[in-house]
Amino acid sequence: MPYEFIRFEAPREHVALVTLHRPERLNALHGPLLDELADAVERIARDGALRVWILTGTPRPDGRPCFAAGVDLRCFAEGKGPTIEQGLRLTRRIDELLVPSIAAIDGVCTTGAAELVLACDFRVVGAAARISDWHLRHLGTGLGAWGGSTRWARLLGTARAKELILTGRELDAEDAVRWGFASSAHPSDALLEGALAMAGRIAAMKPEGVRMTLAHLDGAADLGRDASIRRAGLLPSWLGVDITVDGKDREILA
Repeated sequence: MPYEFIRFEAPREHVALVTLHRPERLNALHGPLLDELADAVERIARDGALRVWILTGTPRPDGRPCFAAGVDLRCFAEGKGPTIEQGLRLTRRIDELLVPSIAAIDGVCTTGAAELVLACDFRVVGAAARISDWHLRHLGTGLGAWGGSTRWARLLGTARAKELILTGRELDAEDAVRWGFASSAHPSDALLEGALAMAGRIAAMKPEGVRMTLAHLDGAADLGRDASIRRAGLLPSWLGVDITVDGKDREILA
Protein backbone atom coordinates (compact mmCIF):
# COMPACT_ATOMS: atom_id res chain seq x y z
CA MET A 1 0.00 0.00 0.00
CA PRO A 2 1.38 3.46 -0.86
CA TYR A 3 1.31 5.81 2.13
CA GLU A 4 -0.04 9.35 2.01
CA PHE A 5 -0.82 10.05 5.67
CA ILE A 6 2.04 8.23 7.39
CA ARG A 7 5.76 7.88 6.76
CA PHE A 8 7.52 4.51 7.08
CA GLU A 9 11.31 4.48 7.51
CA ALA A 10 14.09 2.26 8.82
CA PRO A 11 16.47 4.71 10.55
CA ARG A 12 18.61 1.94 12.09
CA GLU A 13 19.11 -1.76 11.65
CA HIS A 14 16.16 -3.78 13.00
CA VAL A 15 14.19 -0.57 13.82
CA ALA A 16 11.15 0.87 12.01
CA LEU A 17 9.96 4.46 12.41
CA VAL A 18 6.30 5.21 11.63
CA THR A 19 5.32 8.88 11.56
CA LEU A 20 1.76 10.22 11.49
CA HIS A 21 1.81 12.76 8.67
CA ARG A 22 -1.06 15.22 8.38
CA PRO A 23 0.75 18.32 9.66
CA GLU A 24 -1.83 20.77 8.30
CA ARG A 25 -4.46 19.05 10.51
CA LEU A 26 -2.16 18.44 13.50
CA ASN A 27 -1.88 14.78 12.44
CA ALA A 28 -5.53 14.27 13.42
CA LEU A 29 -6.74 10.72 12.85
CA HIS A 30 -9.15 9.80 10.10
CA GLY A 31 -10.13 6.55 8.41
CA PRO A 32 -7.51 6.58 5.62
CA LEU A 33 -4.70 7.30 8.10
CA LEU A 34 -5.78 4.42 10.32
CA ASP A 35 -5.93 2.13 7.28
CA GLU A 36 -2.35 3.05 6.43
CA LEU A 37 -1.21 2.64 10.02
CA ALA A 38 -2.86 -0.79 10.20
CA ASP A 39 -1.03 -1.77 7.01
CA ALA A 40 2.28 -0.56 8.49
CA VAL A 41 1.71 -2.61 11.65
CA GLU A 42 1.13 -5.75 9.56
CA ARG A 43 4.25 -4.93 7.55
CA ILE A 44 6.22 -4.80 10.79
CA ALA A 45 4.68 -8.08 11.96
CA ARG A 46 5.69 -9.83 8.74
CA ASP A 47 9.25 -8.51 8.57
CA GLY A 48 11.42 -10.81 10.65
CA ALA A 49 14.31 -8.34 10.47
CA LEU A 50 12.38 -5.69 12.43
CA ARG A 51 12.76 -6.10 16.19
CA VAL A 52 11.24 -2.85 17.49
CA TRP A 53 9.29 0.09 16.09
CA ILE A 54 8.67 3.71 17.00
CA LEU A 55 5.44 5.67 16.47
CA THR A 56 5.64 9.47 16.36
CA GLY A 57 4.10 12.51 14.66
CA THR A 58 5.20 15.13 12.13
CA PRO A 59 5.72 18.64 13.59
CA ARG A 60 3.22 21.39 12.83
CA PRO A 61 3.82 23.47 9.70
CA ASP A 62 5.46 26.16 11.89
CA GLY A 63 7.88 23.57 13.32
CA ARG A 64 6.31 23.14 16.75
CA PRO A 65 6.19 19.52 17.97
CA CYS A 66 2.98 17.57 17.51
CA PHE A 67 1.95 13.95 17.98
CA ALA A 68 -1.75 14.04 17.03
CA ALA A 69 -4.83 16.05 17.91
CA GLY A 70 -7.14 13.09 18.32
CA VAL A 71 -9.78 12.08 15.79
CA ASP A 72 -10.45 14.57 12.98
CA LEU A 73 -14.14 15.24 13.53
CA ARG A 74 -14.45 17.22 10.29
CA CYS A 75 -13.70 14.09 8.30
CA PHE A 76 -17.00 12.48 9.26
CA ALA A 77 -18.83 14.97 7.04
CA GLU A 78 -16.59 13.81 4.19
CA GLY A 79 -17.31 10.13 4.85
CA LYS A 80 -13.71 9.55 5.99
CA GLY A 81 -14.17 9.31 9.73
CA PRO A 82 -12.72 6.26 11.48
CA THR A 83 -15.16 3.63 12.70
CA ILE A 84 -15.16 2.26 16.22
CA GLU A 85 -14.34 -1.21 14.86
CA GLN A 86 -11.41 0.17 12.87
CA GLY A 87 -9.89 1.82 15.93
CA LEU A 88 -10.53 -1.20 18.14
CA ARG A 89 -8.85 -3.57 15.69
CA LEU A 90 -5.83 -1.33 15.31
CA THR A 91 -5.23 -0.64 19.00
CA ARG A 92 -5.68 -4.31 19.85
CA ARG A 93 -3.26 -5.33 17.10
CA ILE A 94 -0.65 -2.88 18.37
CA ASP A 95 -1.27 -4.07 21.93
CA GLU A 96 -0.82 -7.74 21.04
CA LEU A 97 1.98 -7.39 18.49
CA LEU A 98 5.08 -9.27 19.64
CA VAL A 99 7.36 -6.59 18.18
CA PRO A 100 7.93 -3.97 20.90
CA SER A 101 6.49 -0.51 20.21
CA ILE A 102 7.70 2.85 21.49
CA ALA A 103 5.50 5.95 21.19
CA ALA A 104 7.64 9.11 20.96
CA ILE A 105 5.27 11.89 21.99
CA ASP A 106 5.78 15.63 21.83
CA GLY A 107 3.30 18.47 21.58
CA VAL A 108 -0.39 17.66 21.65
CA CYS A 109 -1.51 14.05 22.15
CA THR A 110 -5.17 13.86 23.06
CA THR A 111 -8.17 11.56 23.17
CA GLY A 112 -8.02 9.16 20.17
CA ALA A 113 -4.30 9.78 19.76
CA ALA A 114 -3.81 8.96 23.44
CA GLU A 115 -5.64 5.68 22.84
CA LEU A 116 -3.08 4.81 20.16
CA VAL A 117 -0.08 5.43 22.41
CA LEU A 118 -1.69 3.58 25.33
CA ALA A 119 -1.66 0.48 23.12
CA CYS A 120 2.12 0.78 22.70
CA ASP A 121 4.55 -1.02 24.99
CA PHE A 122 6.54 2.10 25.92
CA ARG A 123 6.10 5.85 25.81
CA VAL A 124 8.78 8.55 25.87
CA VAL A 125 7.93 12.25 25.86
CA GLY A 126 9.44 15.52 24.71
CA ALA A 127 9.52 18.72 26.75
CA ALA A 128 6.51 20.18 24.92
CA ALA A 129 4.28 17.11 25.44
CA ARG A 130 0.67 17.74 26.42
CA ILE A 131 -1.24 14.50 27.01
CA SER A 132 -4.97 14.37 27.73
CA ASP A 133 -8.14 12.35 27.30
CA TRP A 134 -11.09 14.60 26.59
CA HIS A 135 -13.65 11.98 25.61
CA LEU A 136 -15.81 12.98 28.59
CA ARG A 137 -15.40 16.71 27.99
CA HIS A 138 -16.24 16.56 24.28
CA LEU A 139 -18.45 13.49 23.89
CA GLY A 140 -20.21 13.15 27.24
CA THR A 141 -18.66 9.76 28.08
CA GLY A 142 -15.18 9.03 29.35
CA LEU A 143 -15.09 5.40 28.29
CA GLY A 144 -13.15 5.92 25.08
CA ALA A 145 -14.17 4.21 21.87
CA TRP A 146 -11.04 2.05 21.46
CA GLY A 147 -10.44 0.80 25.01
CA GLY A 148 -8.97 4.01 26.39
CA SER A 149 -10.49 4.02 29.86
CA THR A 150 -9.48 0.39 30.41
CA ARG A 151 -5.90 1.03 29.30
CA TRP A 152 -5.62 4.22 31.36
CA ALA A 153 -6.69 2.34 34.49
CA ARG A 154 -4.34 -0.58 33.81
CA LEU A 155 -1.39 1.73 33.19
CA LEU A 156 -1.89 4.45 35.79
CA GLY A 157 -4.17 2.80 38.36
CA THR A 158 -7.84 3.57 38.85
CA ALA A 159 -7.44 6.74 40.94
CA ARG A 160 -5.09 8.40 38.45
CA ALA A 161 -7.31 7.36 35.53
CA LYS A 162 -10.33 8.92 37.24
CA GLU A 163 -8.46 12.16 37.85
CA LEU A 164 -7.23 12.37 34.27
CA ILE A 165 -10.58 11.62 32.61
CA LEU A 166 -13.06 13.18 35.05
CA THR A 167 -11.21 16.48 35.46
CA GLY A 168 -9.82 16.76 31.92
CA ARG A 169 -6.34 17.19 33.37
CA GLU A 170 -3.51 17.63 30.89
CA LEU A 171 -0.19 15.95 31.65
CA ASP A 172 3.04 17.74 30.81
CA ALA A 173 6.34 15.90 30.34
CA GLU A 174 7.16 15.91 34.06
CA ASP A 175 3.69 14.66 35.03
CA ALA A 176 3.83 11.97 32.35
CA VAL A 177 6.98 10.45 33.86
CA ARG A 178 5.91 10.96 37.47
CA TRP A 179 2.54 9.30 36.86
CA GLY A 180 4.13 6.34 35.09
CA PHE A 181 2.70 7.14 31.68
CA ALA A 182 6.13 7.63 30.12
CA SER A 183 9.48 5.94 30.70
CA SER A 184 11.53 9.10 30.20
CA ALA A 185 11.41 12.74 29.12
CA HIS A 186 13.79 14.48 26.73
CA PRO A 187 14.35 17.92 25.24
CA SER A 188 12.15 18.22 22.15
CA ASP A 189 15.10 18.19 19.77
CA ALA A 190 16.49 15.04 21.42
CA LEU A 191 13.26 13.02 21.70
CA LEU A 192 13.71 10.89 18.61
CA GLU A 193 17.32 10.16 19.51
CA GLY A 194 16.16 9.06 22.96
CA ALA A 195 13.55 6.77 21.43
CA LEU A 196 16.12 5.35 19.01
CA ALA A 197 18.55 4.69 21.86
CA MET A 198 15.85 2.74 23.71
CA ALA A 199 14.96 0.89 20.50
CA GLY A 200 18.60 -0.01 19.99
CA ARG A 201 18.84 -1.56 23.43
CA ILE A 202 15.76 -3.68 22.77
CA ALA A 203 16.91 -4.64 19.27
CA ALA A 204 20.19 -5.94 20.72
CA MET A 205 18.31 -8.56 22.75
CA LYS A 206 17.59 -12.04 21.42
CA PRO A 207 14.36 -11.54 19.40
CA GLU A 208 12.84 -14.89 20.39
CA GLY A 209 13.31 -14.00 24.06
CA VAL A 210 11.75 -10.59 23.51
CA ARG A 211 8.69 -12.15 21.89
CA MET A 212 8.26 -14.60 24.76
CA THR A 213 8.71 -11.95 27.41
CA LEU A 214 6.14 -9.66 25.79
CA ALA A 215 3.64 -12.49 25.46
CA HIS A 216 4.12 -13.43 29.10
CA LEU A 217 4.08 -9.96 30.65
CA ASP A 218 1.08 -8.80 28.61
CA GLY A 219 -0.98 -11.63 30.09
CA ALA A 220 0.55 -11.90 33.55
CA ALA A 221 -1.63 -9.21 35.13
CA ASP A 222 -4.77 -11.12 34.18
CA LEU A 223 -3.71 -14.36 35.89
CA GLY A 224 -2.97 -15.50 39.40
CA ARG A 225 0.65 -16.12 40.35
CA ASP A 226 0.72 -19.89 39.87
CA ALA A 227 -1.24 -19.80 36.62
CA SER A 228 1.08 -17.12 35.30
CA ILE A 229 4.18 -19.16 36.19
CA ARG A 230 2.73 -22.24 34.49
CA ARG A 231 1.90 -20.20 31.38
CA ALA A 232 5.47 -18.89 31.26
CA GLY A 233 6.71 -22.48 31.10
CA LEU A 234 4.40 -23.31 28.20
CA LEU A 235 5.03 -20.21 26.11
CA PRO A 236 8.09 -21.49 24.20
CA SER A 237 6.12 -24.36 22.66
CA TRP A 238 3.07 -22.15 22.02
CA LEU A 239 5.19 -19.62 20.15
CA GLY A 240 7.40 -22.17 18.43
CA VAL A 241 10.50 -20.72 20.08
CA ASP A 242 13.68 -22.70 20.74
CA ILE A 243 15.19 -21.37 23.97
CA THR A 244 18.96 -21.56 23.99
CA VAL A 245 21.65 -19.53 25.66
CA ASP A 246 25.06 -19.79 24.00
CA GLY A 247 23.86 -22.98 22.34
CA LYS A 248 22.72 -24.63 25.56
CA ASP A 249 19.17 -25.34 26.62
CA ARG A 250 17.87 -23.12 29.39
CA GLU A 251 15.74 -24.76 32.07
CA ILE A 252 12.39 -23.08 32.61
CA LEU A 253 10.68 -23.61 35.95
CA ALA A 254 6.96 -24.14 35.78
